[in-house]
Amino acid sequence: MPEGDTLHRLAAKLAPALTGAVVRRVELPRTTVDARGLTGATITGVEARGKNLLVHFSSGEAAGDRTLHVHLAMRGRVDLVAREAARPGPELVALVETDTHAVLVRSAPIARLLRTKDLLRDRAFRDLGPDLLGAAFDRDEALRRLRLRNDRPLGEALLDQGAVAGIGNVWKSELCFLLALDPYAPVARCKDDELLALLDRARELMRANVDAPRRTRPDPFAPRANRVARDARRGESPLSVYDRAGQPCYACGTTITSASQGFVTPRITYTCATCQPRRP
Repeated sequence: MPEGDTLHRLAAKLAPALTGAVVRRVELPRTTVDARGLTGATITGVEARGKNLLVHFSSGEAAGDRTLHVHLAMRGRVDLVAREAARPGPELVALVETDTHAVLVRSAPIARLLRTKDLLRDRAFRDLGPDLLGAAFDRDEALRRLRLRNDRPLGEALLDQGAVAGIGNVWKSELCFLLALDPYAPVARCKDDELLALLDRARELMRANVDAPRRTRPDPFAPRANRVARDARRGESPLSVYDRAGQPCYACGTTITSASQGFVTPRITYTCATCQPRRP
């Protein structure tokens, strides 16, 4: 599933091509919504909020401004192409065309129009936690929300978008490894300064991935607190623990293990038992 840095990178890619452009066509073929009223509207902005992509339209009509909300989940993707090169195909769930470009959203489970003024009270956004990559990220509020989940395993709490928005399964495993935290232990086992350090590290690394998109791994020869991201060497995974079960830890050589975590939506968590001692 694309995580917060992927969505912010996507928004940064779309915004220069779309912002200020006049809409020539909007289609939502998987819904009964008639989007023809957006023809002639102006695209006023593109943004990401956590794992959500938003495209804002201003039509100047009494009905008010509209926003296209997209959530990609596991299989969705978004393509930006020249308008004449657009090939919708059977997986299309949303299409936005301007004079020069076309945005095609495929296989996403959520692609819907809503009134922009309803965003803050919409179920997908009203309980959303602070966006790690938001311009005004509130780390104290994120900490408070994590503390409300003190009885939950840390790995599950980090995936709860109501606590903090943007962390997905990859970053969950990687961040717990980098901070030497046990993702299976309750949040209560973590000190405030540990959780704040995790949030700060998440924001730093995810922002770097937006600005210079690549999956990176830490330098295994640097002290844990001072590790810096570097490109993967030939034959090595660009990640420290994620999807590396059965392989040696870059830092200590211990075999990486994995286990399913969570009941509602189980996800695989990857850890190094030596670098991340259990906190029962």
